[in-house]
Amino acid sequence: MTLFIKFLPLLLIFLAQSVSAETTITVTQSASATKTLTLEYSQPVRLVQVVEDSLANISKLVSQNDIQPQPIYWLSAGLYDLSTATAVENQQEQVLHLLSNQDSNKNKPQNIQAMKALSDWIIVNEFAKREAIILDFDSIRLKEELNPLISGHYLFSLPTKPEYVMVLGAVEKNGKQPFRVRQNATKYLDWALPIDDSDNSFAWLIQPDGKVEHYPIAYWNNHHIDIAPGAIIYLEFRGAQENEQVLNQQVIELLKYWIR
Repeated sequence: MTLFIKFLPLLLIFLAQSVSAETTITVTQSASATKTLTLEYSQPVRLVQVVEDSLANISKLVSQNDIQPQPIYWLSAGLYDLSTATAVENQQEQVLHLLSNQDSNKNKPQNIQAMKALSDWIIVNEFAKREAIILDFDSIRLKEELNPLISGHYLFSLPTKPEYVMVLGAVEKNGKQPFRVRQNATKYLDWALPIDDSDNSFAWLIQPDGKVEHYPIAYWNNHHIDIAPGAIIYLEFRGAQENEQVLNQQVIELLKYWIR
């Protein structure tokens, strides 16, 4: 294994990676971090080895304000395939294009505001295809079927625990809401102020581990689902524009790839 410390924006990581390495893992604790740790292997490597090497060297990512590494929030940890960067970027651009189609909203400033706020959020965040694998260290260490060979170029995100839930979509206030234990999606949405042209029966819940759930929010279908810190609640547009079914589907798919 070869170890490097790099100070690069996340968008430049893939371009800067060594072409001689069979497998390259860029380790970070935040998508906005400029300091990253790069692990290079001359051949495919087991997932458990990647986790062990990352944990052994994570102290090198400590910021000047911290004495030691902050605890990892494993529910949000993700392994992202950087070879799909172009495809996901195209997906991101398609969503932004759909959001920019405001022909049916000329007399609906509320809709225009919500779509612009969602667009602004998507523009400043980063996305990559997330591997659907379990990252619990004890599980992958003890069960061979959970410890696959890794080959290629990846981002390994090991974030700290956030204190917010992200509320996006057909709401006036797209963005963070303070996390509250056992709080339901309806209350988070109430604080974010749903617009008139929104779904009033269900929302989408994207948990920090990428799990997607349809969350009932009406009085007639009330059912509690625990919402973890760092989760996304997405409220669909309903009646806002002709292509909104495609728009909603593509936004949800993109949000699954959000790099925390």
